[in-house]
Amino acid sequence: MKLRIHVPATTANLGPGFDCIGLALDWWNTIEVETIARGLEIECHGESKVPIPCNRDNLIVHGMTAIYRRVREKLPPLRIRMQSNFPVGSGLGSSSAAIVGGMVAANALLGDKFSCDELVTLGTAIEGHPDNVAPALMGGLVAAAQEGDQVTAARFDVSHELLCVIFVPHQVLLTKRSRGVLPKRIPRVDAIYNTSRTALWIAAIDQNRWDWLGIATQDRLHQPYRARLVPGMYALFDAAKEAGARGVALSGAGPSIIAFTDRAGGNIAQAMERAARRLGIGGVGRVVKISARGASAERFDSAPEVCYSANRSGGVV
Repeated sequence: MKLRIHVPATTANLGPGFDCIGLALDWWNTIEVETIARGLEIECHGESKVPIPCNRDNLIVHGMTAIYRRVREKLPPLRIRMQSNFPVGSGLGSSSAAIVGGMVAANALLGDKFSCDELVTLGTAIEGHPDNVAPALMGGLVAAAQEGDQVTAARFDVSHELLCVIFVPHQVLLTKRSRGVLPKRIPRVDAIYNTSRTALWIAAIDQNRWDWLGIATQDRLHQPYRARLVPGMYALFDAAKEAGARGVALSGAGPSIIAFTDRAGGNIAQAMERAARRLGIGGVGRVVKISARGASAERFDSAPEVCYSANRSGGVV
């Protein structure tokens, strides 16, 4: 059997929703998985400043292995080819995309034994938090809560009016380092501040109130601490807002900056690029749509035209 898996980039936190809300982006990695006679063959393609292991340490393999372990079966001999189209170590959910891609592939090979909700929980167990895994699987905006080992994820459709403008610095910032600067305790007033703004984010999506995003993207739990790892973060925030962005946030653990707009986003991308150049920061701006779709699988049996598309749970139908 040969599968082609499509997995979207994601942006998590969106400012205040630390580890609990995220968006799927219309920016995709592709993974091809094929059963073979013996062994494990892995090819990794695409530009990455971070080495991607092409062995059993690859996160695609981790995702597949987790699914096979759940059914107490051994991972079969495989050929895996990964095409990475969005950057690694940039706060765009590259690790979750690999994990999710592996899980979706394994689920398809096993005949769709697991639902989307089950895959979200299994993926969170590997990644450690659901804010990238859930939208990568479900598409749209997802709010997720974890109780013990169980994750409950609620998906929201997002109007096509809302666009994301992402400035991706040439700098790489690994999540482990970015999480390492966060305090273990926070003041109650900061917790209340973020809770109220996370709720406002959901309301803004529900009511298409983009004018609320200036407040809804504010944060006190992680961005102030991560600012020292992201040169020019607040200057880029200001540049995006002055160019018309409705709200701006650090994308995931950074260092990418994401702005939200209901207008043409090119001028916002250019404004962030100009601000970065003035600060001596290399990087590029990109306008990206929000994806209503999450990860999907296509199965090719004997000929290219024999194709079976995936449902929302990541299984082949």
